[in-house]
Amino acid sequence: MARTSTRNRLIPSLFLAIMLSLLPVQVQARGGVDVPPLDVFIEQVRNGEADVLRGVYVPGVLASPILPQPEGSPAFVSSIENTLTQFALASQYGSIGLLAHNFLAGEDFVLIEPGQVFHLIYGNGRTEAFIVTGQVRVRALDPNNVRSNFIDLDTGSLLTAPKLFYRIYDQPGHVICQTCIEAQGDPSWGRLFIIAEPYIAGELQEDEPVSLLE
Repeated sequence: MARTSTRNRLIPSLFLAIMLSLLPVQVQARGGVDVPPLDVFIEQVRNGEADVLRGVYVPGVLASPILPQPEGSPAFVSSIENTLTQFALASQYGSIGLLAHNFLAGEDFVLIEPGQVFHLIYGNGRTEAFIVTGQVRVRALDPNNVRSNFIDLDTGSLLTAPKLFYRIYDQPGHVICQTCIEAQGDPSWGRLFIIAEPYIAGELQEDEPVSLLE
């Protein structure tokens, strides 16, 4: 029981550390990025490792390589242009978390709309299709505090960091893209989460996207 309790306290702290890691640092500003054809991008990121996630391809929006977090660095977020970071903690809950600064690859997350189909690419060239089913936008009440609470911008609900983490990432099989929202002159004002689930052609149903935090 003690180990479980410690783990439950640790997870929100790591989650908030990730959020703080997404704040601006001194790197080269993002410029325009051309989106190549899917087959070309697959060859660019292929490395032969069948179980390693290597890239994400959103038609007309982004084609970004994916880097893993270094072992022992749960708050690491890449500062390489047009590159996403796989959130290791999300993997423990069966989801795939993709992190990016909002002045680098995360800048394009706002262009990903509900109903958009995109692909994850693995090291052997295998692809998996996902469809965006919604998004969650929250405001951090104390952006630089790891114990900050949040307000769901769609429902007005008050959310603790643990509740936000589990609602977002405890979704086995889903892909979650996370970046910061800049507003009112504050680059860490809020957080944006794009939610997607596995897509099988012909099985899409016409459901309206809803907030996952309602």
